Amino acid sequence: MTLFNHTNIDQAYELINTCIIKTPLVSNDYINQITGGNIFFKLENLQITGSFKIRGASHKITKLTESTIKNGVVAYSSGNHAQAVAYVSQQNNISAKIVMPSTAPKIKINNTKKYGADIIFYDPYKEQRESIAEVLADKENRTIIQPYDDHDIIAGQGTAAKEIVSDLESLKIKPDLYLCCCGGGGLIAGTSTYLKYAFPNIYSYSVEPVDFDDTKNSLEKGEIVCNAPSSRSICDALLAPQPGKLTFTINQSTLKGGLAVSEEEVKKTIITLAENLKIITEPGGAAAAAAVLHKKIDVKNKNVVVMISGGNIDSEMFASLK
Repeated sequence: MTLFNHTNIDQAYELINTCIIKTPLVSNDYINQITGGNIFFKLENLQITGSFKIRGASHKITKLTESTIKNGVVAYSSGNHAQAVAYVSQQNNISAKIVMPSTAPKIKINNTKKYGADIIFYDPYKEQRESIAEVLADKENRTIIQPYDDHDIIAGQGTAAKEIVSDLESLKIKPDLYLCCCGGGGLIAGTSTYLKYAFPNIYSYSVEPVDFDDTKNSLEKGEIVCNAPSSRSICDALLAPQPGKLTFTINQSTLKGGLAVSEEEVKKTIITLAENLKIITEPGGAAAAAAVLHKKIDVKNKNVVVMISGGNIDSEMFASLK
């Protein structure tokens, strides 16, 4: 079994630091006042393509050999990984095909097309995206770029925490808690690994939508648990059916536990972040902040790092929030 640790993330950062933005870590007086904690938001919604996914995609594709990618790549994604793979492929003159749900937000579909990828749509309630991608990969000899269950992807996502550590150390602050949204678990696996290395006493928590809290349930049961196929959520970025095998193994060793938030809590949080931090977040990207703002965990007098993972929300949805 391949060991995964902070050195994988350091090496990933060396490879991709010129391909990504060092996103800010910000605090807000009003948020601190209403929560009673010192809350630091990592703004990956300001990253290239609007989410953290560019980190993992850049790292994975950069490490592929010319012979491996000569026939192109294929990925499956609800939208943020799709945009990232499409963008990196375009930058490197690589053919990309993306398997996306027909229900994906328009902004994610349009951006994926804008970055030059061909999209194959599927019905997420009747078809398996992995199977479609595997058939395509075999037929056209393309390389599959996994969305989360891949050590290179996890290491790339973990580079966000390397930046967090640098910023906190410059402020001479040691964090008590880390909250991160969780779908398949790649982002939190990478970032919690690096934060635990830098701050051994930190407690890290996954945050998921209610009914898609498979990582929370899996951690509590000690084995991988799947979500009910009939479940629905507006948090389109966090709808993986179950944790990845690699990500879950890592998260079992780095996470203190898991939290879950409702759709209404997420909607209110998007508004609060827009009004106070002046940022646009998508539902999945605001999940961890929702856990803090809606008191899913005690943050009083604690230094808390909160991941804002993405900002790709359709304008119609944003305008409809109340």
